[in-house]
Amino acid sequence: MNGYFRFFGYLLVAAVLWSCAERKEPSRSGDIPIISWAGIPADRSAVLFPLLKECGIDWHLGLYRDSGEACAALEEAEKAGVGLIPGFPALKDSTENAVAVLKDSPALVAYHLEDEPELSDIPWLAALVVKIRSLDSAHPPYVNLYPDWAWGQDSYRDNIEEFAANVNVPFYSFDQYPVTEKDGRIEIRPTWYRNLEEFSSMSRSHGKPFWAFALTESHHLGAPSPPAFYPVPDIGQLRLQVFSDLLYGAQAIQYFTFRGMYDTRTFEKTPVFDIVKQVNAEIKAYAHVFAGCKVENVWHIGDTVPQYTKRLDAMPHSAVKALDIEGAGAVVSLLANGGHEYLAVQNRDCVDSAVLLAGFYGKVRIVTPEGTAKYKGRPIRLSPGDIAVFDLGTDIK
Repeated sequence: MNGYFRFFGYLLVAAVLWSCAERKEPSRSGDIPIISWAGIPADRSAVLFPLLKECGIDWHLGLYRDSGEACAALEEAEKAGVGLIPGFPALKDSTENAVAVLKDSPALVAYHLEDEPELSDIPWLAALVVKIRSLDSAHPPYVNLYPDWAWGQDSYRDNIEEFAANVNVPFYSFDQYPVTEKDGRIEIRPTWYRNLEEFSSMSRSHGKPFWAFALTESHHLGAPSPPAFYPVPDIGQLRLQVFSDLLYGAQAIQYFTFRGMYDTRTFEKTPVFDIVKQVNAEIKAYAHVFAGCKVENVWHIGDTVPQYTKRLDAMPHSAVKALDIEGAGAVVSLLANGGHEYLAVQNRDCVDSAVLLAGFYGKVRIVTPEGTAKYKGRPIRLSPGDIAVFDLGTDIK
């Protein structure tokens, strides 16, 4: 356990929604929480929570059979210095007792109530959220929503709006795994960026942040029809997911699942562990740019742009003289944070590198995981899925 901080620091935008006393909490670096989903059985917590901590993951969402397993996991999480978002049936069936047992644990972060609810679940979820918040104002209820392809693309915007209008959670979450493999070729779900557009827009309209996902474990469930499936990610595929989430304003990154990061028989780290650890370090290095940011606009450039996204047809800011990419295309995000404006550009290709050509009026600094330096105007090689971030200065108009 490393020190004290206020719980509401976990998410700057959500802070005003909670009145929290200073309490002992699991520490983490930066202000973009990094969360792993499932993959740590209660009876393996003592072995695997330290591994989670080593990977740079702050919190774990664990699914348990009962409050006894959840309490045991909370004890081990506290020892390892990580947080826990437990979910188990009694949170719905015996809410008062379940909350009373958990709420004073220093490792508790939130209560997981439901994954991918249907529209018919909204009334009881809304009531359960109200009940949880009345019993414990310091730890939020958490619900994760469907991706667009699983909830009707044409009705998706209406569905997430109906949820947001009726279920008073302090942040929204959805899962989407865009990278698939078919006949040996990596393919990106064609409506992934539409999903990000609609979800981030809904989140902003309600004045609340959203959390998003990246995939760390290969599986077939929910993948497009065979022979397509979700592959074990390389670093380009992981960066594409994580940084696209952040450029659209995501305020937490969730990995499905921690099981993809270790061998379930030997507990040895898989190659994915080191990839995730590296990307986590990059997320933390960019946290001052993305944590609590206001996304002013997002565009796409390239010969083609994803459906339902905006093509950049003019310079995104008065400080930008030229902006182009030699490659498949890019995501361009203009955001404000801490009195500064930032331009973030992502290589939208998770297989091949690209070259970014950018020119600016006046003095502009480039932000990298290693620090910030004066930008000298040279072309920038962007690895698959990677980003370039420019600090445009403090003169926000």
